Amino acid sequence: MRMKLLEKKGRRIIIITGSPGVGKTSVSAILASKLNAVHVDLGKLVVKENLVTGKDEARDTLIADMERVSHRVKEILAQVEGDVVFDGHYAVDVVPAKNVSRVFVLRRNPEELRSLMEARGWGSLKLWENLACEVLDVCLSDAIKACGAEKVCEVDATRRTAEDVAEEIVAALAGKRKCFVGVIDWLTYLEMAGRLNEFLKKF
Repeated sequence: MRMKLLEKKGRRIIIITGSPGVGKTSVSAILASKLNAVHVDLGKLVVKENLVTGKDEARDTLIADMERVSHRVKEILAQVEGDVVFDGHYAVDVVPAKNVSRVFVLRRNPEELRSLMEARGWGSLKLWENLACEVLDVCLSDAIKACGAEKVCEVDATRRTAEDVAEEIVAALAGKRKCFVGVIDWLTYLEMAGRLNEFLKKF
């Protein structure tokens, strides 16, 4: 059956992305509830439907089969009538950019993010790579490249609850809060604090 991906009238397709550990899934679940939207956790989808090509033993993570995930996303979009919230750090790579209404890139101070990752027991390679990802704006850059800066909003989640972050996103969607890109600069923050090498030396 041929899937039709034409934008359904009035519905919004929202992506919540960001480095691992910034709070994407918690925020996305709350946001979807507030919007009465369908929440698609891409990480859980990949595991549940075995959309993988293998496992990265060094990082203790599954390797998503991006082609199959992209196909599954298109099936979901064809089946769902209302708003959809996709969450995942590679969401911008599998959700068709033309269908995306907004991309919210969650950011978190690298010092706080490091503490969260260590509390989760993340291995050294996984921890330092993901910290570098946050410091170097990788997810923000990917979102802009995939969907265009006009669709992207940065949201600082540092020292904030998921509820508070979700409320800010709701305000942005309603036009009550302007969207900004490029206002968060962890690189300069760490450099001025004399801690940049501490966060990037192992990457």
